[in-house]
Amino acid sequence: MRVFVSADMEGASGIATAEDVVKGCEEYSRGQELLHRDVNAAVAGAFEAGASELLVNDAHSTMRNLDRERLDERAALIRGATKPRSMVEGVGREHDVAFFVGYHAMAGTPNAVLNHTVLAHELLRLRVGDDEVGELGWNARFCAALGVPVGLVSGDDATAAEARAALGDVETVAVKEGIDRFSARCRPIAETGGEIREAAARAVERVDEFEIEEPEEPTRIEADWSATNHAARAAGLPGVERIAGRTTRVEAESYPEVFEQAVAMCRAGAAGRNEFYG
Repeated sequence: MRVFVSADMEGASGIATAEDVVKGCEEYSRGQELLHRDVNAAVAGAFEAGASELLVNDAHSTMRNLDRERLDERAALIRGATKPRSMVEGVGREHDVAFFVGYHAMAGTPNAVLNHTVLAHELLRLRVGDDEVGELGWNARFCAALGVPVGLVSGDDATAAEARAALGDVETVAVKEGIDRFSARCRPIAETGGEIREAAARAVERVDEFEIEEPEEPTRIEADWSATNHAARAAGLPGVERIAGRTTRVEAESYPEVFEQAVAMCRAGAAGRNEFYG
């Protein structure tokens, strides 16, 4: 049983503000500690239920948030932001199930903690075909294209609801309740850690129950930018079409191919930033 974990940070237990997840801010080191707790809880639960191998991909911002020494030694770790598949780098057909730990809701979700899609300021929305998606839906489609179901999602209450709407009867853990974009009612860490561990174990045990809805192919992905200069930068990349003043598009025959093009499109549109994910 091989498990893949994509670990974001905004949806970790106890995190509520941008200062909790941005390197250089006073609260960031505490945010790192909270992230490690949630990820390690998921790792522990997976192995308790019979996982034989587990790979964690650091999927937040600089993607250098998880420390090898603080991560459960049974898990392998991918660090660094120069990854063509970004938040789902490393997942493959050999994996039996994927976990999305510390995820957040898509941009524009009312009261959702730190809600955004891919980029905190530059990107308004992302569409796969005609469907608006957040990072959860964007990445889940990539896993599905490889035959890997998502079995566990942790984050705030809005993220849990988004996961159930998009993925069906998957395991979800709502570690906090959103009050506003930068405020949350955070549950006790020991309580949420235990729930993540138990949910991870159930996800491994239920792996054959999860549905895999493969994305339509060929596929197009469109980005609506907050300003025209971002669209102009993105459209400077070969294969990116500017279809409106603030909208760009990529198309490809397969979802993995268009996904990688969309990652490159987002990076180009946000050129000048040191981080990818906000």
